[in-house]
Parts: sequence; C-alpha cells; structure tokens
Amino acid sequence: MNRKSLVITIVAVLLSLGLGVGGTLGTQKYIFKTFDDSEKSHVKSSRKSGPLLPIGEFTVNLQGGSFLKTNITVQVIDEKAEVSLKEEDAFLKDRVNTVLSNKSLNDVQTPAARERLREELVNQLNEVADDNITDVLFISMVYQ
Repeated sequence: MNRKSLVITIVAVLLSLGLGVGGTLGTQKYIFKTFDDSEKSHVKSSRKSGPLLPIGEFTVNLQGGSFLKTNITVQVIDEKAEVSLKEEDAFLKDRVNTVLSNKSLNDVQTPAARERLREELVNQLNEVADDNITDVLFISMVYQ
C-alpha cells in the first residue's frame, strides 16, 4: 500500500466514525427525545415548589400474598401547610396504609404502575390534607 492510499483509508475511516457518532447523537436528540422544552421546564418548576415532609416508612401486605416496604415523603405547598400536616401525621399514615394494602404486586412493579400509585396517593392524601400536598415521593421501595 502506498502512502496516498493509506492516508485516504485513514481519512475515510475517521469520516465514517464521525458521521456515525454524529448521526447517532442527532437521532437521539431529535427523533427519540422524551421531553420537549416545555415539559422540562414544568418538571423543574414542580420539583422546587414547596417543602418536603417525611411521612415515614411503611410495610404492608399486598393483595395476593406479597409485601411492600416503602419510605414516603410528600411535597407540600408551603411552610404553613407543613406545620399543619405534621399535626395530622396519624391521619396521613392511615390513608397511606389503606391505599397501599389494597394494591397487588402488579400495582407497584413497573414505573407506570408506580406513577398511577403516586397520583392515587396524592388524591387520597389531599382528602385529609385539604389539597396542601403537591407530590408524593417514594424514597425507597422494596417488594417481594
């Protein structure tokens, strides 16, 4: 192989690698994107909207003989609501236990199922908390 063909081969390989990497990154960014900019700003803004109030650790028997152990924290709208909800801690824990013990293993295994559980907990807890809870966070979750 002479020097000219060696240089052409090296340039072709580098160009192919560059196009491959660029194409992959472009595809991931523009075709397989998961959030648009408006959804990203909504997620960022909802994360910082209020103080976090730890509710506690829960261990419940699920329907069908499985069990769930989870640690839950809720996000509240402001500090006044946080103080108020600390006083109603027992009612919140009772509502969480009621919701969780009526679930099956399928209701907690997948990310979509956990998202439905999160929404249900927000709705159920807000019945006790006068709509002062904005989100439910699963700090840990173990099921068997």
